[in-house]
Amino acid sequence: MSKFNLFSRATALTAVLFLSACATMITPTELSKVKFSLDRVSAVQLAGINLMEIDTLDELNMFQIARASMAVSRQSLPLDLTLHLKSENPLANQVAARLIRMDWTLVLDGRDTISGSMEKNIQMAAGESQDIPLNLSLNMFEFFDEKSALDMLDLALAFAAEDGMMPQGVALKIRPTIDTMFGPITYGSPLLIESRSESKGQRQVF
Repeated sequence: MSKFNLFSRATALTAVLFLSACATMITPTELSKVKFSLDRVSAVQLAGINLMEIDTLDELNMFQIARASMAVSRQSLPLDLTLHLKSENPLANQVAARLIRMDWTLVLDGRDTISGSMEKNIQMAAGESQDIPLNLSLNMFEFFDEKSALDMLDLALAFAAEDGMMPQGVALKIRPTIDTMFGPITYGSPLLIESRSESKGQRQVF
């Protein structure tokens, strides 16, 4: 066999392998098909008080009231919670996606509040959904100083609703980065993920 024929076959094989590799990598078009939604809230604490076990302010005991009062007097009312984002990689993509980074901003009533970045390796198989927990912490005095202490306590309780239901007025701006065999692909502009449409029991608080 001539050297020319060997070179031609090698070139053709390389082209086939390259096209096969491209077929298994997620493209920017497919990337847009990976859906994100706000799922639920868990582990809500205010000034170290577990709000997941409290339905109304009347249920606070004297020690919890004292702790909240001390935090208010210092104008430091830390709200800590875990916000669960759900990703869905459609089966039609036929390729797995791997989330390696996500920049985020918490939006309350249309107002940007805290921002951060999550750096984890999260596999998103085609046809499956994935839970993405974000640990958030903000000082309520920085964003709700025009409200009374009781109002801020009530706002915090809204995050600890039954079944982790997301209160209205909560949204998240995200800019995910997905890893591929040819390097990471980042969304061109942030996505605004809003809470689901109003449902029974969902609270409008912000």
